[in-house]
Amino acid sequence: MSRTRARSASLPASETDWLRFIGYKAWIDGIMGDATAMFFEPYTNNPKNRGRLRDIMFPEGREGAALSMTAAQHYSTFPPGNLEKLVAASIPTRIPPHIHAIGDEGVRILLDVYERVLGEAGRVGSDHRWRVIHAQVVHPDDFARFGRLHLVAEVNPYHLSDDMRWMEERIGHERSRGAYAFRKLKDAGAVLIFGSDSPGTNAARYYLNPVYGLYAAVTRQTLKGEPAGGWFPDQRLTIEEAIDAATRAPAWASFEEDRKGVLRPGMLADVAVLDTNLVEVGHANPGALLKAQVHYTIVGGRVVFERSTAQRRDAAPSRPTTAPSGSRR
Repeated sequence: MSRTRARSASLPASETDWLRFIGYKAWIDGIMGDATAMFFEPYTNNPKNRGRLRDIMFPEGREGAALSMTAAQHYSTFPPGNLEKLVAASIPTRIPPHIHAIGDEGVRILLDVYERVLGEAGRVGSDHRWRVIHAQVVHPDDFARFGRLHLVAEVNPYHLSDDMRWMEERIGHERSRGAYAFRKLKDAGAVLIFGSDSPGTNAARYYLNPVYGLYAAVTRQTLKGEPAGGWFPDQRLTIEEAIDAATRAPAWASFEEDRKGVLRPGMLADVAVLDTNLVEVGHANPGALLKAQVHYTIVGGRVVFERSTAQRRDAAPSRPTTAPSGSRR
């Protein structure tokens, strides 16, 4: 067992089954919603803008340097910045970094930082479980690095159902091939896990239901079922892979695979009971996943939600409409 795995073998007195410190969040770049995600080339609909990097990326005194960078320049030309120093502190503390990276250059920079820090510590290929948060648009040259560096890709499949409607307008068709590229990430060896992300949009509705994320990953369609066949359908996941990314894999990523993530004696009894066989429906009619309803929610072995018999009988779920697009914080 590695030292990192050993850390999770017992909970410190300050941690409980309900509250744990499993990592820290930091940011490489901005977001697609306000065109601040960092790309190698300008936005298709804004030729003067490539996005920007967060100031934490740079050494003291170089804050704002991203604004003067050209497409040919790269963070590796600078000395280690504040973020790299922060990531390096993860080696002795064994607290995994969870770093936001969205644009293709933002993702490249984070991979470079991780590779330098892990390489200097002799830990490339170790069981560190460091995360790339979002990995929204990945350059074709960088997918293999996720597997080589043993990284976790924490992606947000529900966003796909909305973002696909305007993604190509902003970054073009070719770059969009690397957007929400779940199949490429998984096949490259990344540990794929799903998250809802924060509902930081101006949409009228933001669905936190994880089954909607399964639907998006399996169909790559909007909530209206468009486009037919899915957006870049070669990046679809199977329903089994999607369920794994929403259950077992996140528990593993947080060093809790011996406590939760699967149904097994001795594990924490956190269970959702649905009226739908997700695997069968996911294969036969994925669109019907959106109609799945929860009958019971069990947390710590206690039923905390139960849909009444009347609710089950009277409920007539309709296919939700697509909410307006918006920026993501």
